[in-house]
Amino acid sequence: MKKNKLAMALAVIGIGAHAPLSFADSSGELDRVEVTGSNIKRSIKQEKALPVTIVRTEEMTKQGFTTVEQVVNSLSSNQSGTVAASSVQSVSGGASYASLRGLGAQYTLVLLDGRRVASQAISGIATDLNAIPLAAIDRIEVLRDGASALYGTDAIGGVINFITKKNFKGLTITGEYQQPQHNGGKNGNVSILGGAGDLAKDGWNVYGSLSYQKIDKITTLDRPFAYENLTADNLSGRVFPSNFTYKGQAYNPTAPNCKPPYALPLGSNACGEQANLFMDLTPDVEQLSALAKASKQVGDHTFSLQYMGTRNISTTHISPTPLSKIATLNPGDKYYPTTLPDGTPTDGSPVVLNARADPLGPRTTKSTSDTQRLAFNAEGLLADWDYRGGFAYSQNRTVINFNSGYVNSSLIGPAFVDGIINPFGDSPAGAWQSVQLTGDGWIAKYATTLADFKVSKELFDLPAGKLAAAFGVDMRHESLDSQIQDLAQYAEGSGIANSQSTSGSRNVKALYAEADVPLLKNLDAQLAARYDHYSDFGGSFNPKIAIKYQPSKQLMFRSSASKGFRAPSLYDVYMPNSKTYTAAKFNDPVRCPNGKPANGGNQVDDCNTQFMVMQGGNQNLSPEKASSLSFGMVLEPTSNITASADFWWTNVKDVISTLDPSTIFGNPSKYANLFVRNPDGSLNYVLTNTQNLGSLSASGVDLSLSFRLPATRWGNFGVTLDGTYTSKYTMQLEPGGEYHSTLGGWYEGYLPTLRWKHSLNFSWNRGPWSALLVQNYSSGYTDQNSNPDGSQHNVRPYSNWNASGTYVWDKKLSLTAGVKNLFDQKPPFSNQTSTFQYGYDPVLADPVGRAYFLKASYKL
Repeated sequence: MKKNKLAMALAVIGIGAHAPLSFADSSGELDRVEVTGSNIKRSIKQEKALPVTIVRTEEMTKQGFTTVEQVVNSLSSNQSGTVAASSVQSVSGGASYASLRGLGAQYTLVLLDGRRVASQAISGIATDLNAIPLAAIDRIEVLRDGASALYGTDAIGGVINFITKKNFKGLTITGEYQQPQHNGGKNGNVSILGGAGDLAKDGWNVYGSLSYQKIDKITTLDRPFAYENLTADNLSGRVFPSNFTYKGQAYNPTAPNCKPPYALPLGSNACGEQANLFMDLTPDVEQLSALAKASKQVGDHTFSLQYMGTRNISTTHISPTPLSKIATLNPGDKYYPTTLPDGTPTDGSPVVLNARADPLGPRTTKSTSDTQRLAFNAEGLLADWDYRGGFAYSQNRTVINFNSGYVNSSLIGPAFVDGIINPFGDSPAGAWQSVQLTGDGWIAKYATTLADFKVSKELFDLPAGKLAAAFGVDMRHESLDSQIQDLAQYAEGSGIANSQSTSGSRNVKALYAEADVPLLKNLDAQLAARYDHYSDFGGSFNPKIAIKYQPSKQLMFRSSASKGFRAPSLYDVYMPNSKTYTAAKFNDPVRCPNGKPANGGNQVDDCNTQFMVMQGGNQNLSPEKASSLSFGMVLEPTSNITASADFWWTNVKDVISTLDPSTIFGNPSKYANLFVRNPDGSLNYVLTNTQNLGSLSASGVDLSLSFRLPATRWGNFGVTLDGTYTSKYTMQLEPGGEYHSTLGGWYEGYLPTLRWKHSLNFSWNRGPWSALLVQNYSSGYTDQNSNPDGSQHNVRPYSNWNASGTYVWDKKLSLTAGVKNLFDQKPPFSNQTSTFQYGYDPVLADPVGRAYFLKASYKL
């Protein structure tokens, strides 16, 4: 087959593979290409319409996006529940995940050049978006459809395929700086891309890229909206100077004045800590990444070897270590209080301390996530069959380091009792430092080794066209090695205290076939089937059928139906048990019913306070089974207008997840077996282990519109809209139980699912000049908690506008200047209490505010 250069002018952002394409081909022959959503290579003119969005990263960076996470979160079809800011409130290693249609990160398959990347080692459910350097990505293809029969049983929600450059020649240096209008959040990055050889002309190419990025943290005190709505309900009973419980009542020697602004009165005799004031809203982030690729053309065969390495360092700061019931003082102990705050003498009864390690400062956690990937690929023609095969090894190694502010639980109690540390005031120099704990607490590694081979060919003619088929096989080995270091068991308030090391592995083998069948002149069918066998959960057969009907050049209909299967992840099964504090505050249903102390309870220990939860994996889980259905249409009345609508339905049975603490505390009689108590009746912790909850059912419609105005003497103008409307999102919290909806609002502690999300893009270009104005919009929703008067609180919609202008000089120098969040839109107020950040929702809104950016790129 003669190889000719193919120039593809892909549609502007938001329109999928059905968008009009422009070609430059002198002979009329076209390379066969493979687009995400099919294993069959075909001429681009024969490419079947698929619900695929193709995103050019070059265009996304003109909005000021500098990370893969920012690009993916801007997609209307993505509603992620874990972003970089989530690492502030949890031990996540700084991870960020994709979640197509809000189904969950575990149902979105992330690929790099068509192959898997190892899951992030701390959570183990998905590939960390921060492991993929934006500077190395040429484009992103998003398949908004169930793809278990094509790529793997877990591709229930869809596939995001990050595609690197096939080859590169020359040298390009790029730098960018962003300066927010408000304090914190500065962002700078620099990258270099260089290559030699031309794959088409010379038969070889070698290129490599190196990039570095630094993003400064934003603290609570940097943004008034994060602290101006704090109330007494946000106070913590773990405070410094310490509260003490005496004869069932809580007191503080500094009450009622306490020590503002961090400590305020809690009741008439105790103090509470404004712990939120210590929190970061976003972490400090450093990322260093490298990518190298060598390719060689031998006749009809292309061989390539690729290496990618990324180090992502996320540093977070949260409130000083809470020390709950950390020590009991008795008469004769150096700091035993002889009087109560009002001057009343104590009678010698013991006092229990509820302190906080303020003298050590905030707890600082440094998470270092290293992802490496080596991949070999071979593709070409073999006996008239298109083939592609290769192998890849990838691993993620994440280290959780207790940098400062953590307390050794084995030393702090005796230090209070022995008088080394004063729980109520200043201590001798070095006293607090003697009980500080530093070092690596958790070292986890997740590795994936895979090999695959597939072939495709147009087999024979049918009356309506050629029947094409593809056959493939792939195998992979996944392993988890999670090592909790000895010192972690003493890391009070770390989230992994008392955890145990764990490990596990599995093998997965798969066979699959696909056929593209032209049934009639205007009617095509895609048939696919895949059989996967898991060494620990058995086999699964997953078919898929997709139909395309095009009665005219201007109108096309498409539909698909598929099955899916997801085996529990290694972390679902082997996640080590660990105790951590809830983000939200609760009342002990026994010792503080309805917020009133009773049965030996008191205000500080048992009411409106953070309790411990015990989380961990479960080796008795069942696999999840899913079904997906879609129906859509594409309309192109003129060459300048393209519109599409794709309706979709997804159902997942035996969903693997955890009960939110708010659900457990909200129905203590139903979940009485999950409350674990101390001998004195106080609450030790609540069990929130992974389990099969029930079913998840979701549906909606993806909408796209592209309007390219006729060329004018003032330049070329275009408008695109890419939106997703979710019409249903219900879930069961137990098999056969009642369905609960998070559509358009919180359900207890479960994140809301947005009804509508869109990206609206206005573009212009004329000669070397171009400009972009983009709105990223999310609909409002019902808040987690009611207003003080009991009425429902609604979170208003969130809309950001990004604007930029670009000038290209002599095809060498490109300058882009712009503004993110042009109108300085603050995150809408939310009273959610499921995160440590307060006053807004850090998962659904960006706290940066207006930011100015300048980007320069020079090609040598």
